[in-house]
Amino acid sequence: MISVAIATYNGQEFIKEQLLSILNQTMPVDEIVICDDQSSDDTVKIIQELLCDKIYLYQNEKNLGYKLNFKKALSYCKGDYIFLCDQDDIWKPNKVQTMIEIMQNHPEIKVLASTYDLIDELGNEKQIDMNRKYSNKNMYKCKVKDNALVKVPFERLVVENSFQGCALCIRQSMNDKFQRCYAEDFYHDWFINLLASEENGMYFLNVPLFQYRIHSKNTIGLKGNVTLKGKERLHATNTIEARLNTAFNCVQTLNRLEELDVDLKNIYPSYIQYRLFFIHHMDYIEHGKVFKLFLQNFDSYYKYFKTIKGRIMDIVVTLKNMC
Repeated sequence: MISVAIATYNGQEFIKEQLLSILNQTMPVDEIVICDDQSSDDTVKIIQELLCDKIYLYQNEKNLGYKLNFKKALSYCKGDYIFLCDQDDIWKPNKVQTMIEIMQNHPEIKVLASTYDLIDELGNEKQIDMNRKYSNKNMYKCKVKDNALVKVPFERLVVENSFQGCALCIRQSMNDKFQRCYAEDFYHDWFINLLASEENGMYFLNVPLFQYRIHSKNTIGLKGNVTLKGKERLHATNTIEARLNTAFNCVQTLNRLEELDVDLKNIYPSYIQYRLFFIHHMDYIEHGKVFKLFLQNFDSYYKYFKTIKGRIMDIVVTLKNMC
């Protein structure tokens, strides 16, 4: 059984086109579960006009916010496989079939993400400048060949989320775990990805299977593409605080994950060593231990954390702070 979970809020401009793209898949879905979060426009009216035996509409009595609204929509899904879906994208006709066939052939996959094409409010394709070392519209800081299927390491996802919810297909077992461990500390998609990667079950398919719409009303929008350059970037990162910030956030992420998922110690015990890596990293920078900071470059964890340029900047800023 295949489910689709959609959290809507004032999405009247694009919800019809999105729903039609889901209903016209080469592999049909069994149910589309929509939770509307007190929309004040015609979103509900448009959905009601499209109601059929596959669409289930739930209207919240009060506004929950997009995190809890997605959690609620997922909780109603009965499928063995569940697609998370935004209210304003367009699915390519083969999205469901492609991802379901891969997950059926690979039982080790708990969560599968695809990549996407970009469109604007009018449906016109958009392009961005791609970093040749990155993938997934620069969101995944790792080079993946076109059409390749790769496992995503837990260590990389601890540093940052690389895959939006609208790109995901998850197994019901992962939804159960998400419902059980959920907390609003995390974005819902990042939390799902982390939980799957704990079990070595987070995978990325570098095939564009939907059109991701960029417009002024995106709840979160596309991340990882707009960065400071040149002197502005150098100035922003040329402080001890900036060099410590990512490591501090990673420690906080691991601490909270440990609290929420009581099975983490048994499933992925090496997270303890990963946390120690960040703690030592902050100590070396803060207290000017340049030699130990240099030796960290030979630690396998560093590759998930910072680029070569980032490691050099760590040493430069630490040396400068000592003067």
